[in-house]
Amino acid sequence: MSILTPSPSGERKEINLAVIKTGAKDFLDFLDSSKEVFYAYLYHRTGSQKAAQTLMSSVYSDVLVRTMSLWWFGTLNLRLLLDRADKAIAEQPTKDADIDRVYIGSLPWLSADERRSVSSLHDTLWSLPLPSQRLMILCVLIGLSNEQIAGHLSMPVAEVTAQIASANALLLERWQPRAELAEKLGSLIFVPSLDLRSETELRSVMVEKYSALRLRRTQWVIVGGIFAVLSNVIVASVLAFAVVTQPPTSLQGTRTQVASLDAVLLNRRMELSDAKDSVRASFREAQRITAYSVSRDFTELGLSSALETLTAEQAQEKDVGRLQKLLERARTAMAPIVRIALEGVRAMLAAGLRSTVVQ
Repeated sequence: MSILTPSPSGERKEINLAVIKTGAKDFLDFLDSSKEVFYAYLYHRTGSQKAAQTLMSSVYSDVLVRTMSLWWFGTLNLRLLLDRADKAIAEQPTKDADIDRVYIGSLPWLSADERRSVSSLHDTLWSLPLPSQRLMILCVLIGLSNEQIAGHLSMPVAEVTAQIASANALLLERWQPRAELAEKLGSLIFVPSLDLRSETELRSVMVEKYSALRLRRTQWVIVGGIFAVLSNVIVASVLAFAVVTQPPTSLQGTRTQVASLDAVLLNRRMELSDAKDSVRASFREAQRITAYSVSRDFTELGLSSALETLTAEQAQEKDVGRLQKLLERARTAMAPIVRIALEGVRAMLAAGLRSTVVQ
């Protein structure tokens, strides 16, 4: 059966969903439920319908490959698509934006001044941090409620509300629109839709890729099963051969080897104990030698100090004896001089008394 079936009038072709969903129903259900919001998000992130369509097909293909992996145990949600889309946009910056022609043209109720202000909205939006861009697009430009955003992003509603408030304040601070336009942010919603041709091509690509991946996974499962069976047969054969060639009596040789290893270990421990005793004896002998050396040093120091003291005292006694001899010599030498002086003094006194008496 063909994916496209002619309509009764024969003028156009319609999508045969029954054929498309054969074998890929779960993923195509996810595509149907998320394509509208996801395509609008891609358009506001890139500003180009052509880039949004290209990225949409690429991201859905990557997510399909991931979900068909044998090691993937996640869930299909919008956050998975947004994360992969943001990574793809960062790797390949988009060009040929048509914001002024498509988006501004979808807002005929705005005045000329308001349209000029809105023309810089996306430039300001793209300058925000990535989490703020995501929330502003989903809330302001697509029109999802906080509860819907929380469900799509698997986040608490209170956290989403707080982050939206912060992102909105940052956007208005950088954008600085007219006062009347800042109060009409809810009128800036624009949700573009895919045309029939683009949607048909996207579904065809998803069905073909799903079929190829399912066939490849089936092949891997079959190869893995065959390998597991052959591995079990080989392992069982090796074990049986080991049991036949190595009967239980062979454990006696193992016990002998274990006993010999125990003996070697005991010998090593005894050698280690002897080595420790030798080290302890050497340490004690070194302590005794050190103590003797210290005591000898103290003895030599005491003897040298006593000898110096005795020498000093002997020198002092010699000096005192020398002084005494000098004093004795001086006294012996001065005795005649003192005697003559005393006799002279006596003579003078006697002469003075006689002159006094005569007068």
